[in-house]
Amino acid sequence: MKKVVASLLSLSLVLSASVSALAAEPVKISKSSQKAASANDPYEPNDDPAFASYINSNVSYSAEIGHVKDADVFKFYAKPGELKFLLSSLTAEQGQFWVILHKYDEPGSGTKDFFAVNGTVNFTTNITSEGTYTISIIDKRAMVVNPKPIKPVPYALKAIFNQ
Repeated sequence: MKKVVASLLSLSLVLSASVSALAAEPVKISKSSQKAASANDPYEPNDDPAFASYINSNVSYSAEIGHVKDADVFKFYAKPGELKFLLSSLTAEQGQFWVILHKYDEPGSGTKDFFAVNGTVNFTTNITSEGTYTISIIDKRAMVVNPKPIKPVPYALKAIFNQ
């Protein structure tokens, strides 16, 4: 019994020393090109198709364009048929949204662009072939040579498509 207690005390001291050493260890910051998840945008990092979150048909999602160079990319799998899409700003800061739709493995081919009117993007289009598609959401103000900082623009999106 005494040996067990002594062993537990020794283990406790070793663990305590290890925790103290870890606490003194400096934090290492990685130089990732992706930004960390935001409290207002749980899908970050999703700035390019490799990090895109999948969305489901007829489900509402809330996210945010957090700064002028932010881009949000979402993926979905669809069969041929109609795609209905709605994105709307959730604040008075309406955003100048630019929505780009294309097939995931064929960037540039079949690309369709849609632009916001009063903070809203609303369109219906046809999906012509089965596969994975991406929807990229960008603030058009990022396209200027010297973009000025913007207030974060929270938005809601919903896509309805054949799964």
